[in-house]
Amino acid sequence: MSFSSTKKMVTEEGSDGREDVQSLISFLSAVVPNFPSSSWNAPLKTGRVTHIVIICLTYPGIYYPQHNIPLKLSAPKNDFELLLRHFDYCHKQNSVQFTLLNDFDIDFTDSTGVERGIERTDTSRDSIRCAIQKIMCTAEPNAKIVFFFGGHGGIAEVNMMGGTSGDECDFQTIIAGDGRRIYGKELRSWFCEARYPTISVTTVFDTGNSAGSLGLPYTYYVKGGSVKATEASRNVVRIPMVQISATQSNQLAWSKRFEDVYYGLLTHSLVQYLKSNDQPTIEGLVDHLSKKCDPSGAQLPQLSLGFNLRIRP
Repeated sequence: MSFSSTKKMVTEEGSDGREDVQSLISFLSAVVPNFPSSSWNAPLKTGRVTHIVIICLTYPGIYYPQHNIPLKLSAPKNDFELLLRHFDYCHKQNSVQFTLLNDFDIDFTDSTGVERGIERTDTSRDSIRCAIQKIMCTAEPNAKIVFFFGGHGGIAEVNMMGGTSGDECDFQTIIAGDGRRIYGKELRSWFCEARYPTISVTTVFDTGNSAGSLGLPYTYYVKGGSVKATEASRNVVRIPMVQISATQSNQLAWSKRFEDVYYGLLTHSLVQYLKSNDQPTIEGLVDHLSKKCDPSGAQLPQLSLGFNLRIRP
């Protein structure tokens, strides 16, 4: 089993389901709009997110298989708090259903001034699977779900069936809190267990080796100053789905110090874009991440969708 290492750069720096997919880019603003059918860079009109799943892992006491090297990370704990604040998480009842899976304890003061500890939870592979399947099987029609994973990703030597041949996404994994791998195709299958085809899912992976891991059919990138689409696979996805990945499939995910606190580059860049844009767009987000997430080019984020925005059914 191979893993990516999330390293630190020490640098000082201060509608219907298909329409939902086109507009899920405002997911981190806790809204999911109905995107106009004619243009993908038009302003977004908002609708509420109903479920938010945040999984942030620091891997205490977990080691690389066959190596005496710890998997321990530090940035995901800071990302966890950043996301809670951005999503306006409250200790009391909230209209949005939060599922928090974290392998650390944290004291958090919410926007109402309530200070309370958030205890560590079971972050094993089985716990992550059960949490996703429960949400997908109980969510109501038109539910809009955000799934965030911050931790390690990797490329396995064999696919889910134990074979050594197949598409690149057949070998891409994330690493659960118990050190066990979860294949991207498994995650996609769990999301696709949704009771209703109008349930929309936006996934965010702040982890290495993550681009295209869900096997979604279309990828978006910047070329010649504009955003282009390319067909990445022929997989059919039965629900509207978006994947925001921190890196290409052969890259590491990095953290960076912002005002003396380390954050994952993707998480910080994503939140900053949404905070600074009252009308976020898919094209704007792709352009922002390609230029701002890591200007050095060592980490290139990627956006993938379940279908081509320019091809209307």
